[in-house]
Amino acid sequence: MKKSFIIFAAVALGVLSSCNPIKDDESLSVTEISEDQLLANATFKQFAAVVDENGNVTGYTEAADGNYIQFNIPGVTGLNIFTLNEDGSEKMLQNAVTGTFTYTGGGMFILMPRRGSSPNQTVIFRYTNQDGKSVQSYKDFTVAVPSDMAYEMKLLCSNDYGEKVWKWDTSITGAVWGNMGYCGGAGRDVGVSGNGQWWGITTSEEFNNQLQHTEDGTNHGDGDLDAYMVFNEDGTVTSYDKAGNVIRKNSFKVEGYDNSNPDAWKVGDLVTDAILWPYQINWKDNGYEAIPGTYEICYLTSDKMTLVYPDGGKYGELGNWGEATFWHFYSDSDLLGMVAGYEKGKDWTWDPSITGAVWGNMGYCGGDGADVGKSGNGQWWGVTSTEEFNGQLQHSHNGVNNGDGDLDAYMTFGTDGILTSYKADGSVINSGTYEFKPVKDNAWKKYDLYTTSILWPYQINWKDNGVDPIPGEYEVVYVTNEKMTLVYPDKGDYGSLGNWGEATFWHFKAK
Repeated sequence: MKKSFIIFAAVALGVLSSCNPIKDDESLSVTEISEDQLLANATFKQFAAVVDENGNVTGYTEAADGNYIQFNIPGVTGLNIFTLNEDGSEKMLQNAVTGTFTYTGGGMFILMPRRGSSPNQTVIFRYTNQDGKSVQSYKDFTVAVPSDMAYEMKLLCSNDYGEKVWKWDTSITGAVWGNMGYCGGAGRDVGVSGNGQWWGITTSEEFNNQLQHTEDGTNHGDGDLDAYMVFNEDGTVTSYDKAGNVIRKNSFKVEGYDNSNPDAWKVGDLVTDAILWPYQINWKDNGYEAIPGTYEICYLTSDKMTLVYPDGGKYGELGNWGEATFWHFYSDSDLLGMVAGYEKGKDWTWDPSITGAVWGNMGYCGGDGADVGKSGNGQWWGVTSTEEFNGQLQHSHNGVNNGDGDLDAYMTFGTDGILTSYKADGSVINSGTYEFKPVKDNAWKKYDLYTTSILWPYQINWKDNGVDPIPGEYEVVYVTNEKMTLVYPDKGDYGSLGNWGEATFWHFKAK
């Protein structure tokens, strides 16, 4: 029988890895328990979670297809419980679910298949005695398959792709991992500006000088700025070295997610031991575990994640400026999450913060396109106010300001692939489809955007060149969760990149 199962899971019983034998009563040994006997007297019940309006689990109710599975296996005091990933590797269920059920010789795990999976799932129960000999049995369950992901899972895993690549983020302070004061206040300040930071690693080379913080004095490849990790909606996180070799892989879950208070210290806790460089700093000096296994999520957006862990898990000392460890990560693999969000779409408006100008002309300069979005590289001239838009009506298709030539106009990228532009008062200017196409191995641009519905969609000086005023295709040279810059070379002459011919730019920001 093929065993291919995917779940987001946790066990209430403390499970051990298969390489560690479990000591059992002397009256029970692996020779006394066969595959058929292991689950012969076992009982199982399934429960569904009761969730409040904020998405927090408040209780459980019995359900035939419940994803929370209570088990009781008499005569066995320790088990490894797992499923198989699609690639055939074992997926241990080892994140604890506590404080809900108490059973002797039992516990609870969560069986949450990935969207689109079969509701018929199989779990493997493996018993190992003190001699390292093991026996395992299989049990099939019918469970509910989610039609949607929780919001925090969409942020971590991407609603559109079901997995997301996260990398080290040097853009905050230059440092990606290090120590800080456990400062309290708004956690977003740690993620946005590095508030409270004392010291941190800024290069791949510096990781090799900090091996005393690892569990074995070794750089496994995640101590490298080109390492990355992938969060998957099946509830697994996998860390890779820069060559794509797996460093570690295990399950994850988010506990207590709540983003309702922008000034809160954290939005939830990330429970896993498989992130990049998962070590708390100076743990040897204090006699702690190297890998905490639970990290506070102080900041989380579609493209940024900052984690914090107070030394020794001393969460009660928040605000006392005791030593804590931080991790900064970013993702650029979830474009639609950044641009359209995960619910009803996302609003964008003009961004004068780059150079003051929001639309104008520039030299088609080439190089790193992000420099256009960050500093306005190549800019010649641009519109800086609503009044100046009214002085540039010769560039519109009908000589009229339709309302998008206003710094308070905005546009909404819908999750349904529809882009709508609005006047400042909310009345519709234009609406149509949009599509992003990725561009690989190109330093100048990351995507091409196909639409006719952006704000002020006109290329500059089109009348002089006898071309269509609305290109319908724009180069996305810079995009984050907060910023987006578009460029279009006159007449669509993409082959002239680097020759400094005239081009048009657009600067937008999330509203």
